[in-house]
Amino acid sequence: MSELSRRGFIGLGAGAAALAMAGCSDFSSSSSSSGSSSDSLVFRWWGGTARNTAYESALKVFTQKTGIKVTAQYSGYDGYFDKLDTEFAGGNPPDVFQMDTALTSTYAAKGVLTSLASYIPGTIALSTLFTQLQSAGVVKGVNYGVASGSGYAPVLYNETVLNKLKISYPENSWTWDDFATIANEIAKGWGSGKYGAMDASGDDSGAMQPWLRQRGKDLYTADEQLGFDSDDLGEWWNYWAGLRKTGACCPADLVANYGNADSTNPFVSGSVAMTNGWGLSQIAPLMTDSLGEVVAPRGTNGKTGQALNGGVLLVIPTKSTNPSGAAKLIDFFLTDTDAIKIMGTQRGLPPSTLAEKILLPTVSASAKTDITYGDYVNQQVALDKLTTAPSSPPGYGDVKTALGNVSSEVAFGKLSVSAGVSSFFSQAKTALAQAAA
Repeated sequence: MSELSRRGFIGLGAGAAALAMAGCSDFSSSSSSSGSSSDSLVFRWWGGTARNTAYESALKVFTQKTGIKVTAQYSGYDGYFDKLDTEFAGGNPPDVFQMDTALTSTYAAKGVLTSLASYIPGTIALSTLFTQLQSAGVVKGVNYGVASGSGYAPVLYNETVLNKLKISYPENSWTWDDFATIANEIAKGWGSGKYGAMDASGDDSGAMQPWLRQRGKDLYTADEQLGFDSDDLGEWWNYWAGLRKTGACCPADLVANYGNADSTNPFVSGSVAMTNGWGLSQIAPLMTDSLGEVVAPRGTNGKTGQALNGGVLLVIPTKSTNPSGAAKLIDFFLTDTDAIKIMGTQRGLPPSTLAEKILLPTVSASAKTDITYGDYVNQQVALDKLTTAPSSPPGYGDVKTALGNVSSEVAFGKLSVSAGVSSFFSQAKTALAQAAA
């Protein structure tokens, strides 16, 4: 929803990257950005096999339509930003690359990203995006990136298992108490080694963020500090500790594969019947069971707490040798009918009404369900009337790692909840302070 980071939904990061095949496919004679010119580009992304294939096909169309040749570089998520950092240090990054939304502020703070102000609206039709997504790449008032998709925090459930156990499907009105009740019912009826739900105690954007936003808080504040306190985290982890104790959620040793969109994922392998953060079109092709999709549990105030995110962004580094061509490529993915059809839902749900209209007649049944679901959540976001979620600050990656690591220690029983909370806040505050220094 892992990095994502799955960033809450729907194949936006390492969840998709788990399927990735590292590679480099050359659509031009250039092998690095130092060879770029007005008629060539170097473009890098991370992704799985399906995303890689889609990008390659789209880039061929881009070259046919514009005459700009593109060297395509791609890999899995692991090591992706390490490679970029090395190239930034050497002064030869790609001309345009895929950016994790949550890391935008980190790279903006380094001064290595180009402001897109001079390309909007002249080259890049940003207004095509849903209103909430037009600011997805904005950091401190400057727009550095354009959303490629839209993401939410859904819950998938195994209809086949629930039918077998005669348990009613969860509905979009359900609460966290309902989630616990259903998870316990599944675990009780399903048998040994089977669990009601994934343990999402360490999933920041796919589970914890909606829970916080339902309570008027968030992962971060606008001034780039943690948006929650020790009482909040203690309550969150105690909730999952209760599910763990009754066997309603899976044990800690299964959580390591939570971010994998393959047969090792406990939901895919049939060990758990509900999972946070994944989209139906990502997981359904991997399973023979019937699946359903529902909004993450609501708060007691009825709010979903959803934070619409921009999926992956496309950005231009300041060292790009062809920024105008890079801007044309960004707009191509945003507005070109052929590009939208080719990319489908490989980078999240459609980020615009234009993309929805183009894709709905042609996508798979599971992708249609995802898109319909996204429309519903988009409406709920408006009804919630919550403030837009602040951008993740510099140091976000280390904070996310700390949350995952410490939640795992708590789940394994190596730390109590209270000791885990203290450990997390110590690590997180240090990470944010060092990043801001």
